[in-house]
Amino acid sequence: IETLVNDHGVGFFILADEEPTINRKKFIQFCEELIARGLPDKIKWGINTRVTDILRDEELLPLYRRAGLVHVSLGTEAAAQLKLDQFNKETKVEDNKRAIKLLRDADIFVEAQFIVGLDNETAETLEETYRMAWDWQPDLANWAMYTPWPFTPLFQELGDKVEVFDFSKYNFVTPIMKPQAMDRDELLDRVMNNYRRFYFKKA
Repeated sequence: IETLVNDHGVGFFILADEEPTINRKKFIQFCEELIARGLPDKIKWGINTRVTDILRDEELLPLYRRAGLVHVSLGTEAAAQLKLDQFNKETKVEDNKRAIKLLRDADIFVEAQFIVGLDNETAETLEETYRMAWDWQPDLANWAMYTPWPFTPLFQELGDKVEVFDFSKYNFVTPIMKPQAMDRDELLDRVMNNYRRFYFKKA
């Protein structure tokens, strides 16, 4: 990181790790080392992580911000997935909302990630993710298409539900699977409508 700053003038990086905060002790050490070397004045950074880790680390968020952490992308549960368990849903919705508020209160820019396009996705579940996004008020909201990687067991299990085999389209924007209740064109239209409404109101 020092090399990127000193030799290349880099001012921002992302820790490309599925969950860099999972080892709390090591993440704290990393932040403290950045501070000790005076790097937060020169470079800021972002991560992807889980809502549960943010709730766990509530008291540490000011430290993370001092270390230069300015952007957190949070994976939130898909409404279609939550539909399967009402109790689980109520808990997770409140957890997501609280994690986003904690990050914003700590002056950390927050992006809410929604997975859409599961087999049981409906017009109602897509509408629900829009309502959640607006209620939670993240800085950014992102609706990513459920995309099973080719040649994985999941890809094989989904069988004829997978309709796209041009792997260049496996970009989390193009619908790969057809939900039971709608075709892929309708799915994409409704997701784009969520983007339009969310960012129009934000603007």
